[in-house]
Amino acid sequence: MTSVVVIGGGIAGYCAALGARREGAEVTVVAKAPGATALYAGAMEVVDDLEALLKNEPHHPFSRLRMDPVRLSTELDTAIPALLLALERDGLKVEGGWRARGSYADIHGLARPANVVPATVAGGELKGLVGRRVTVVGVREVGDYDAASTAQALKELHNVEATPEEVSITELPAGAALTDLYGRRAPALTNTRGLVAYPPGLTNLPDGGFELLASPPSPHGWRLQQAIGLGAVRAEVDGVQVDGARIVAAKAAEKAFRANAFVLATGHYIGGGLRKDGSTSEPLLNLGVFHEGKAVATLGTRLEHLDYLEPAQEFRSGLSTDERLRPLDDAGRAPFENLFAAGAVLGGYHYAGPCGFGVPILTGWLAGRFAARFGR
Repeated sequence: MTSVVVIGGGIAGYCAALGARREGAEVTVVAKAPGATALYAGAMEVVDDLEALLKNEPHHPFSRLRMDPVRLSTELDTAIPALLLALERDGLKVEGGWRARGSYADIHGLARPANVVPATVAGGELKGLVGRRVTVVGVREVGDYDAASTAQALKELHNVEATPEEVSITELPAGAALTDLYGRRAPALTNTRGLVAYPPGLTNLPDGGFELLASPPSPHGWRLQQAIGLGAVRAEVDGVQVDGARIVAAKAAEKAFRANAFVLATGHYIGGGLRKDGSTSEPLLNLGVFHEGKAVATLGTRLEHLDYLEPAQEFRSGLSTDERLRPLDDAGRAPFENLFAAGAVLGGYHYAGPCGFGVPILTGWLAGRFAARFGR
C-alpha cells in the first residue's frame, strides 16, 4: 500500500487526503494550526467561467494541469460530491455544486456569491427570498450587529419583505459580540413572519430558519476547520529528509513522518506556506516562487512596483507546478519526483477571488491522487 503524508490542515490538505484515500493510500495529515480556512465566511466559490479561465489565464493552477474543459469538469464533478460527503461524515453538512452559483446575504444584508454553502445557509439564497416575508433576528446584548439595518438592506437591495425582531439572551454580557453566539441555541421568536434570518453561530435553527454569512472571525470558519481537522496530527513540519530526487520523511521536532509521497498544502501567508521578507519565498523546501509565470527572484523591483500599484498582486505569487502538480524550482524543474503541491501555496490566482475554494478543492483532490499513484 502506498503511504502519503499531507503537510497542511486546510481545505487543500483535507481534499488531498480524500483523493489519496480514494486511490487506496494510507494517509497521514500533519498540521501545525488552522490557517486561512478558519477565516471562511460561509460561502465557497469554486469557479465562475471555466472555459474563459483556461483561455485567458495561462498561469492559473487549473490551466497548468493541461486538461481540457471536459476533463476538468469531470474531475470537479467527482471532487465536489466527494468533499460534500466527507464533510457531512465529519459533522458539517454543506450543499451545492460547482456548476451553479447563488447569492447569499451577509450580516450587513449584502449579496455574496457562492457555489457551495453550509446547509444552515442554503435556505437564504436571495433569488428565493424575493417577495417573501423574512424576519431578521437581532440580539439586544450583541453590540456589533444591527438587525434593523440588515433588514433594511435586504428590502432595498434585494426586494425581500424583511422586518427585524430583537430578542434577548440574558446570559450574554452587555456589549457582547457576534462571536459570543457561537454554539448557543437559537432563541424562540414571538412574531415570526415566514422565513427567519439568524446571525451566524447559533444552533438548532427552527424550520424556515437560516443563517446569514459572516465576517471573519467566523463561526462558519470554525465549524469548517473543526470538521476538516479531525484525524490530523498536530505538529509543525520544519524540515525534510531527502534521498536523491525523493523526499523520504517530513521532520517535525524529534518525529519523522515517512512516506512514499508527500503533498505540500501549507497555504499562503496566513498558513505559513509562503513568507514575505522583502521578496516572497517558500520556507520549507526553498522551492521556486513565481508571479505570472516568472520566478520572483528574477523580477527585482518590478514586483514591488506592481504591489504598490495594486496590493492584491502579491497574492497571485506562489508555487508553480507541472501538469502533475509537482512544484518547480526557480529554473522550472521539479526537484522532487514524489512531492506534489495544492491549494493557496500555488500562484497564478487570488485565493479570495472566484476560485478561492475551487483551487484548493481540485488541486488538493488531484495532488492526493497523483501522490497515491506514485511509484505504481
